[in-house]
Amino acid sequence: METKPRSFGLLFVTFFIWGSVYVGGKMVAGDLPPALVACLRCSTAMVPLLLMARPHMGAKIDLEDWKYFVLVGALGYFATFFLIQLGISLTGATMASLINALNPVSVTILAALLLKERITPVKVACLALALAGTVVITQGAGSQSEILGMAAVLVSVVTWGFASVYMRRLTAKYPAILVTTYGMAVSLIFHIPVGIVSAATQPVHVSLKVVLVILYLGFCGSGLAQYTWTKCLSMLPASTCSLFYPLQPTFSALLGALLLQESFSPTFFIGLLLISLDVVLSTWETQRLSKAEKS
Repeated sequence: METKPRSFGLLFVTFFIWGSVYVGGKMVAGDLPPALVACLRCSTAMVPLLLMARPHMGAKIDLEDWKYFVLVGALGYFATFFLIQLGISLTGATMASLINALNPVSVTILAALLLKERITPVKVACLALALAGTVVITQGAGSQSEILGMAAVLVSVVTWGFASVYMRRLTAKYPAILVTTYGMAVSLIFHIPVGIVSAATQPVHVSLKVVLVILYLGFCGSGLAQYTWTKCLSMLPASTCSLFYPLQPTFSALLGALLLQESFSPTFFIGLLLISLDVVLSTWETQRLSKAEKS
């Protein structure tokens, strides 16, 4: 199987799982505080990640690269996960996921600044479509809590953008699964104390549903999907990977309607059309650049 079709397939799988993570996070938002959900999610994820990373554990990490692992863990797997769960708890799963579609903007700009990746006119058009779609969809916040939730997710977009750029740098030297595992392990240094404090100061309700959702968020949302995302970053430019983010709110919206009975306004479908065009253009541009490099 060629690299490009395989990487596109992995991106579809990644964003389907991530779309479902927002719905799962909303399902337990009333039972556990956001910081505890993020902590349990990452702690659970370490089980599959360690199993997948075992063959690569002997790899030597250059001393100067550890700062990038710390940044990936602190920004990508701690700050981003906590802020997203906070946003989910304050607003709907679909809304939080749709705001997260702004990731192409931050990742592409940061990849150009820090990794010197090329920004083509078509990618600029993709960014405009993603931004326009997100602006259309997020109109109409009904309360102050929703506004705060949106703000938390917007900040997470920036932290994840920085983390993705550092992942791209690390996956050029180390296996993707190793980058994911070490980054997740670093995040626990922050997650565990914050999670303990939140559990001690806020209401916690444990049930079978909560346990099953946390296991899914950890094993699939933070284990499998984080690995496939990092793997995609090792196969494609960070800016190209990020342009598939519109698939995440699409899957999240469908699952939110099915499992949470969330409803959509007409603006949702307009925004969905705009960000879907983003994905089509992104795929076409990647294939065009790949053919140009071979010729």
